[in-house]
Amino acid sequence: MNDKAPETPFDIKDFRQPVVTSVGVLLGFLIGFLGQWVTETGFALRSVGDGLVFAGALIGFILLLITLFRMLWPGIPPARALNAYRRTLTLYICGLIIAFGAMALSALVP
Repeated sequence: MNDKAPETPFDIKDFRQPVVTSVGVLLGFLIGFLGQWVTETGFALRSVGDGLVFAGALIGFILLLITLFRMLWPGIPPARALNAYRRTLTLYICGLIIAFGAMALSALVP
């Protein structure tokens, strides 16, 4: 006898709303950070540290936008949904770490 329960198919719609909401909040914080920084009087990327902070924030922003696009894209075949979600989750975590790592670095850059 096979005691294994049949696997239920992975449905990405159950994960879509929380990811989209959290990406929206993160993008809002990131836009607020960048918006405040670049509108300061005399804003310029004067040092390597400034460049790293700006590049990290920009890369994190782009990765989070890609995550948002992938979560909202309706063309994921059900058979590939779990793999697509795992890849999207990896992009999400990388975008989060890079963006907020850059923001943390900005506290250390004089």
